[in-house]
Amino acid sequence: MKTLSPTLKRHFENRQNEIDAEKYRESRKLDLYDEKSFYKSFSRDLLLAEKEVIIYSPFISKYRSEYFSRIFKQLKYRNIAVFIFTRSIEDHELIVRSEIKAALKDYEELGACIIPLPGLVHAKTAVIDRKILWDGSLNILSQRESREMMRRSEDEDMAKQVMDHLGLNKKLAEGYKYQYERLYRSLVDRKKFSFRPRLKIMIPKISVPKFISKLPAVISNLIVLSLKCMRAIFTLFS
Repeated sequence: MKTLSPTLKRHFENRQNEIDAEKYRESRKLDLYDEKSFYKSFSRDLLLAEKEVIIYSPFISKYRSEYFSRIFKQLKYRNIAVFIFTRSIEDHELIVRSEIKAALKDYEELGACIIPLPGLVHAKTAVIDRKILWDGSLNILSQRESREMMRRSEDEDMAKQVMDHLGLNKKLAEGYKYQYERLYRSLVDRKKFSFRPRLKIMIPKISVPKFISKLPAVISNLIVLSLKCMRAIFTLFS
């Protein structure tokens, strides 16, 4: 069997390495987006979510809650679990607290579970179905005019690493517990205050004089019926 020369062997090895590297890049599906192209692609990922959406956004604005309202309504209708990690209201300046409260209220009414983060966190990321990872410099729930960069990758291992690094698993367990407790309370309250139609018994209205006038005939019929029953019993046992 003819052996390959060292030069030809290195050529095939390099070519195979290039093929493997290209397959690796395709498998991870890495993409970069700016503040203009991000929201269209991110919204598409949200609408295609199958189970869970995690958004880690330190800052919140009313502007973005209005932008996401239609999408979050669809997620709620499809029973997709949505978790929003953000700074506590007390960690924001007084001038913006009322706006943040209004935005968080909108998200809660749309079924999202709000989980406050202690301290001045600054990381920005999102994980969809624990396999699609968005991370970068853009505050997903507040960005409006700033120039940013976000990276999208379909990589379960990378998504898991980010979640572990941010310590999200324990917080998510508490979030799911809160969601189920809230659902339970709503079902109990709905059952407690549900409308129950009352059964109405219709009693015919009969005037007293008319009833008295018909009373002898009724008694007479009862007597006749009793006599017939007695005769039938006597015939049966005779």
